[in-house]
Amino acid sequence: MYCRNCGSVLPDGAKFCTNCGCGLTADPGQASAGYSCGNVSGRRGRPASYLALSIIVTLFCCIPFGIVSIVYASKVDSCWNNGLEDEARENSRKARNWALWGMGLVVLFYVIYLLLIALGVVAAFWTEDFFSSDIYDVMTAYRNF
Repeated sequence: MYCRNCGSVLPDGAKFCTNCGCGLTADPGQASAGYSCGNVSGRRGRPASYLALSIIVTLFCCIPFGIVSIVYASKVDSCWNNGLEDEARENSRKARNWALWGMGLVVLFYVIYLLLIALGVVAAFWTEDFFSSDIYDVMTAYRNF
């Protein structure tokens, strides 16, 4: 597939030229010779790639979720530049979701971890072994002193 404005080679199914930015129409028999340059109607702004968030998740949170997020984030710009707007937006959404799931799972893990530590500390204070141990005897002796 070729751009009718500048002649650049384009991938099949492209909606916009990667070289000149002209929109490609589906009907080649139109009076505008099959292209419309300038302000391309129907094309929204470039979606966020979430690459920085993906890298942060990989380094500090959850490596498997971060790697999947990086893969999707790296596809956003190439899809956008090839005129595949819907695919770029889908990859952006997937990159964001994988990164957020990675962060959420790590936060959940740490919350459960801290709850288990607190439960262990509380259980240690309320067991019979604690009150019959030498630590309890030392504490009561120090208090009575």
